[in-house]
Amino acid sequence: MSTKKGKIAEKQDIYNLKEERYELIEDVRYEMLAAPSVRHQQLVTYLCKCIEDTCAPDGLVLTSPIDVKFDDKNEFQPDIVYISNENLHIVTEKKIIGAPDIIVEILSPSTSDNDKIRKKAVYERYGVKEYWIVDPTHLYVDQFIHKDGQYILAKTYGKTDTLQSELFDCIKIDLEPVFKRLLVFDKE
Repeated sequence: MSTKKGKIAEKQDIYNLKEERYELIEDVRYEMLAAPSVRHQQLVTYLCKCIEDTCAPDGLVLTSPIDVKFDDKNEFQPDIVYISNENLHIVTEKKIIGAPDIIVEILSPSTSDNDKIRKKAVYERYGVKEYWIVDPTHLYVDQFIHKDGQYILAKTYGKTDTLQSELFDCIKIDLEPVFKRLLVFDKE
C-alpha cells in the first residue's frame, strides 16, 4: 500500500515541477493553460519542416515553446520563428532577444485575439519582417509584410495555393499537401 502512495506522490511532484507557460503582452500576463490541439501541432510541424527543408543553410527555424523577448513588457512564445543567418546574434542559449525575421502563429480559440491584435501590433512595432497568421479551421494563411513601419497584407493564401515569401527566396510552400495531411475530428 505504501508503494502505491509513494508512486502517486512522485507523479504529483512531477506535475508540480512543470514550468508555467505564459506570455507577457504589453505588461499583461496571459496564461497558456491548455495544450495546443493535434491539428495545431500538425500545422506547426509541417510548416516548420517546409521552411527547414529549404532554408536551413540560410537561417534557423525554431518552434514553441521558445521565448522571444522584445522588451521588458513583451515576451511571447510564437509557434514558429525563422531567423536569417545575418540576425543570429539575437539568439541566446535560453531565448531570442529581438525581432525574428518571420513569425508564424497558428490560431487557437483561446489565443486568436492576441495573435491577430495584440501580438501583431508588437511584431509590427519591433519590425518583424514577415508575419503569418494561419487559420487551421478555414485553411488559409494571411501573410503580412513589414513596409514603412507598418504591416501590409501581402496576400491571403488558400488551401490550394503556394505560399511564397517576398523577402526570403528559400521559402515556397505548397499549402495543399500541408492542409490535406491534417487530421479531421468530426464533432458529434
